[in-house]
Amino acid sequence: MFSGIIQEVGTICFLQPQEGHVVLGIQGTLKFLDRVIEGGSVAVDGVCLTMTRKERSIMFFDVIPETLACTTLQKCRLGDRVNLENALRFGDPVGGHMVSGHVCGTGEIISIRGHRYEFQVSAYLAPYLFDKGFIAIDGISLTLASVKETEFSVGVIPETLQRTSLGYKSVNSLVNIEVDMSTKVQVDTLQRLAVCR
Repeated sequence: MFSGIIQEVGTICFLQPQEGHVVLGIQGTLKFLDRVIEGGSVAVDGVCLTMTRKERSIMFFDVIPETLACTTLQKCRLGDRVNLENALRFGDPVGGHMVSGHVCGTGEIISIRGHRYEFQVSAYLAPYLFDKGFIAIDGISLTLASVKETEFSVGVIPETLQRTSLGYKSVNSLVNIEVDMSTKVQVDTLQRLAVCR
C-alpha cells in the first residue's frame, strides 16, 4: 500500500524488451534506493511494481504485458520523469489516502488553467467519481474538485507541481488513474445487489 505522497521524481534510463516482459530501469537518489529492498514494492507513476535488483542509483523492474496494456508505462520513453513512492511501512504517516498501486486505467489532461487541471476518463470509471472524493493521478493523492460524467477537475498547489512529474505534463498527456478503492467496492457491491433483485 501507498499513501499518494510522492517521495521523489525519478528518470527512466533503461528500457529493454524481453520475452514476455519489459525490463524498466529508473534512476533515483541513493536516499530513496536505500529504503528499497529486492522484491519490494515501489509505486512508479502510481503503478505498483516489484524491484528485481538495483545497481548504484538505478532500480530495475520487470513489467508484464497486462501492466503495460492498462497504464501509461506502455508509452514511456528514455528520459521520462516518473513519480516514485516506497511502500508504506507500519507506523508511516498516511498524508494522502490509501493507494493500492493497482491502476484502474488511464486518463487524459484536457485543460490546464492555473492551478486547475481537468481530465477525461473512460465511461466505466465515471460511477466512482464524486465531488470531494479521493483520486490518485500518477500516484498523487488528490481531491476531486468537480465531476461531470467522464470529466473531472482537481486543484494542484505549486508544491505538488514542484515535487511531482505532473509539472512536466501538458494538455493531451496521459496519466494513470486509480479511483478510491473503498468507493469502488461500495459502488460495485450496490450494483451487484441491484442485479440480484
